[in-house]
Amino acid sequence: MTRHDPREARTLGLWTAVWLGGLLLGGLLWLGDLSLQWPVLLVPVLWALVALRPREGRRRAVADPRDAAVYRTDTVERPALRPPGRRDGWG
Repeated sequence: MTRHDPREARTLGLWTAVWLGGLLLGGLLWLGDLSLQWPVLLVPVLWALVALRPREGRRRAVADPRDAAVYRTDTVERPALRPPGRRDGWG
């Protein structure tokens, strides 16, 4: 799956929200009771709000080594354990 630039991602998200809203509204008018089931129409509204949120441009190709989420100093490397009696050069 390829990444989209922010403008394209926003357009695709809004397109999806409009179609979802139209299909849900059509289904409610055809099969449901709009006076009782109207809250389901909040789903495409929330979808559109997520699509409209501000997005970053291109992400950094190389992470900053000082970033705490990337460069961890609290890990311990342990040597591989060799099963007892094995002499095949493993480990």
